[in-house]
Amino acid sequence: MKEDKSIDKKSDNLEPDIEELDFVDTDEDGEEINLNTKLRKLRDQLKTSQTERNEYLAGWQRAKADYINLKNTEEKNRSEIIKFSKEGLLVDLIPLADSFDMAFANKEAWEQAPENWRKGIEYIYNQLMNIFKDNDLLELTPDKNTPFDPKYHESIGVIDSPEEDDGKILEVVKKGYIMQEKVIRPAQVKIGHIK
Repeated sequence: MKEDKSIDKKSDNLEPDIEELDFVDTDEDGEEINLNTKLRKLRDQLKTSQTERNEYLAGWQRAKADYINLKNTEEKNRSEIIKFSKEGLLVDLIPLADSFDMAFANKEAWEQAPENWRKGIEYIYNQLMNIFKDNDLLELTPDKNTPFDPKYHESIGVIDSPEEDDGKILEVVKKGYIMQEKVIRPAQVKIGHIK
């Protein structure tokens, strides 16, 4: 039996061009409407709806990204506040640490004190240093003969010195302190100066 090839050609293009069709329908009022016109209006409405949807989606995505950025910024600010909230109290304790350092520096007087008393004072000093360490307050004690750096050091005097010691730290008067890479108090030093 022979197959009809003309039927196969027509079946390849099952959807006719809608523009070629001229359907007529009636609306609720009984008036005739061209279905092609109605279809064009529906397509326009669909395009408008898709455009609005894309705009709303993009706006929602921007708002979500802004919210995430705001949340991250607030979290960072909160951690910064917590990190530096103790700074004021720690700054008030620094002179106490200076007093301990002055007591320890006077070797003669320190050695004359009773041993139990010295151990008690050293224990209290170690507690204070542990409080500083637990709150990330670190001592800033420059080595002698290191170059003077105004970011970390404060010059409170000069010492006449040979040329090779010019601009170098020759004496540390008071320790400095640094917290989270922020200088709380620069080290007070005396630097060498050519005669």
